Amino acid sequence: MTSSESPILVVGAGIAGLVAAIDLHRAGRSVHVVEAAPEPGGRVRTTRRDGFQLDHGFQVLFTAYPVLNTYLDHAALQLRPFLPAARVVRDRGTPALVGDALADRSLLLPSLMGGALPVRDLWRMLQLRRAAMALSVDSCFETRYARMSTRDFLRAWGFSARTIDGFFAPFYGGILLDRSLSTRASVLLFTFKMLAEGRTAVPAAGMGAIPAQLAAQLPAGTVQYNARVRALHVVDNVARGVVLDDGTTHDASAVVLATDLLTAHALTDTVHVTLDEPRAVLGCTTLYYASERALLPGKALWLNARADATVSHAVTMTEVAPSYAPDGRHLIAATVLGEAATRDDETLDRAVRTDLATMASEPATLDRVAVWRVPMAQYAQPVARGDVATPSAHTPLRGLLRASEVLHSSSLDGAARGGQLAAQAILTPESIA
Repeated sequence: MTSSESPILVVGAGIAGLVAAIDLHRAGRSVHVVEAAPEPGGRVRTTRRDGFQLDHGFQVLFTAYPVLNTYLDHAALQLRPFLPAARVVRDRGTPALVGDALADRSLLLPSLMGGALPVRDLWRMLQLRRAAMALSVDSCFETRYARMSTRDFLRAWGFSARTIDGFFAPFYGGILLDRSLSTRASVLLFTFKMLAEGRTAVPAAGMGAIPAQLAAQLPAGTVQYNARVRALHVVDNVARGVVLDDGTTHDASAVVLATDLLTAHALTDTVHVTLDEPRAVLGCTTLYYASERALLPGKALWLNARADATVSHAVTMTEVAPSYAPDGRHLIAATVLGEAATRDDETLDRAVRTDLATMASEPATLDRVAVWRVPMAQYAQPVARGDVATPSAHTPLRGLLRASEVLHSSSLDGAARGGQLAAQAILTPESIA
């Protein structure tokens, strides 16, 4: 089979790779996907253990994502929404609630009376909400926002230190995996916009239902699982396929690299190709506990605002989606960021239990179900040092395209956009030699 007759080969069946494959298939192109894991999703997966659904780290779907959601059937996913609010815990005692009263009017009085944030900061929050909604997604990522940190951006808006450290650090720090809020302000604006324009939810069957639904849109046999790529196959300085760990060579008319950052760099480094993308990654660890009652009741996220926090945020998943645990049991997810997330299981478990006991209003017996470590949860998105370049799916190697969130933002929608860009580059006649 000649290279022109060979299928387009996608390496990786995460969100980016699946979206790229779907677009190529819809355009009538032959496509084959190789995936190292036994199932699709990359980081977006769900493992079932003793009746519990364990997402690979705490993850959610924003229903306002403008790209990813065009590929999804929300009704079939049976989405279970969170309350658009958070409960802020500073010290032992009653948590204070703050919520989006424009999304749910019942949150107005609790937010005003709860004391989680000063009233003037609640007003600023409303103004920031309106400003974010008025921006287009592309505008959120303009250079003027990319060159400012989230903390500096919030200070410029006049938010108090109490609100920045007591709300934004645990809430958006949890989304950005950076409680220092040194991430570029673009990501804050994009996230703020998504939260304002839609809901936050999980599928009843877990986050792994999302890539499963995407993979089902491809012809049977398109995705080859348990197939790890060892090397790129290059002929006359053009990517013409891949070599698997078992020595099998897959020929291709073009190769779409839709792996995580570290794998992508490892593969391209072997053929002396340098990708113009980050190498730094951010990790987190989520500890799952089972209990007889909802330790942290309600459908809102619980934020640990203490300066010495180990747990950044936690939630009783079964309050949002009862299907996450067997009947009569609850599942609590507690997420840890930074250096603390790298501690050994037993040390981390003791610290997390202490934090949860402080956050909860009543004690409960907790059985540890799992410690889920995600060392490459996001790529680092620091303040830009110059103008923000327009991302390209092309790489220095002819015939090799990149499909990844690095082409937009470290988010599920960013991954979907990366997949779209790779497919578009291939479908443009002059793109592939």
